[in-house]
Amino acid sequence: MWFVPDALGIVCASATWVLTLSQGALLLSAWLLPAQRPAYSAVHGSLFHLLASLALASHARTMFTDPGALPVGAPPAPGLAARCPLCGAVQTPGAHHCGVCQRCIRRAHHHCPWVNNCVGEDNRKFFVLFTLYTALGALHVLLLLSAPALRAYARGEWDLQTPVRLRPSLLFLFVVALNGFLFAGLMFTIQIRSILTDPQSQPGEPGQASAWTNLKAVLGPRPSPAWISPFASAGPRAASGPQAVV
Repeated sequence: MWFVPDALGIVCASATWVLTLSQGALLLSAWLLPAQRPAYSAVHGSLFHLLASLALASHARTMFTDPGALPVGAPPAPGLAARCPLCGAVQTPGAHHCGVCQRCIRRAHHHCPWVNNCVGEDNRKFFVLFTLYTALGALHVLLLLSAPALRAYARGEWDLQTPVRLRPSLLFLFVVALNGFLFAGLMFTIQIRSILTDPQSQPGEPGQASAWTNLKAVLGPRPSPAWISPFASAGPRAASGPQAVV
């Protein structure tokens, strides 16, 4: 099992779960249940919790999946004689050493404290899905809160629509959802742009890889529902040696 024992990362990753779960609890207690509309509450409550569950599953897969750590002490392959001076791994093109993980990661993009792991070749799909489902869940909350609240405020019915005791909870929910949407949406956009414009060739494919080839390399060899499932891996990867606990 892969796990990075970084104190800051553990705090940030735990905070991600707490904020996501608190969104669901506040959405039910402060918005959906007080509406006293069973069908409305059931539909929107189910939709948000589906998105939140997919986001948290993607988060867990990102955090506990080896991102593509190069084996330490492996014999160099032909043409790959350079060793990392920090961990001793034989570096491949696109690999970078992470000071937090203390390992060289294949096709590393960055180390993200919010998932307490590097985003590399073997877990990038899960990170993309984490940002996607987090952004969609937060957007769902924002739309639920904004549209009716703005209509009620325009009609001068704010006091009737929102009891005083619920206003702090709704304000907190709105702020958390807004920050989640902006952060996750920005990260998702950065990830997709980086994937589509990656100039490095894929293994066995000489020349610059196309955007479509890059996308399939991250999500899977062919379009399917597995592309959007955090429970399906993207496919076989280059060998990185035995699974390591960092």
